[in-house]
Amino acid sequence: MSLEPSTLTKVRTGSCLCKSVKYQVYGDPITFRICHCQNCRRASGSAFMSNVFFTGKQVRVVEGEDKLKVFPDPETASGAPLDRYFCSECGSNVFLRPTNKRALELDYKIISHGTLNEEVDWVPQVEVWPELRRPYVKGIEIKTPCHLA
Repeated sequence: MSLEPSTLTKVRTGSCLCKSVKYQVYGDPITFRICHCQNCRRASGSAFMSNVFFTGKQVRVVEGEDKLKVFPDPETASGAPLDRYFCSECGSNVFLRPTNKRALELDYKIISHGTLNEEVDWVPQVEVWPELRRPYVKGIEIKTPCHLA
């Protein structure tokens, strides 16, 4: 997949809260997951985190790459380490990148859904760690899951 948009590839944009970091995503995601694990809740400051999976080739930082800082998160609920990328100016979580061998081979890059500028019709495909869901969280619509390779 080319990094440059084609007439067939939908291009969406996103940014951190202060707009110091801006990115583009090309095409549709591999999957869309809602995560209820404690680390995602802490990182998002909310009851859950909405994570949209793309390949690294589908995501391009167009401004402020130097503003991104990385927090290595080796103690995830799944045991699979990841890096959390946030804006050093406003603190917004922008990306996640799994760092285990398999995920690196597959070149996953995850965007925080709330950082997208456009409305999308994507529906979450799975809730991760639903047993950790806060009791007041109800009514998350889940689509038939697809499976990551």
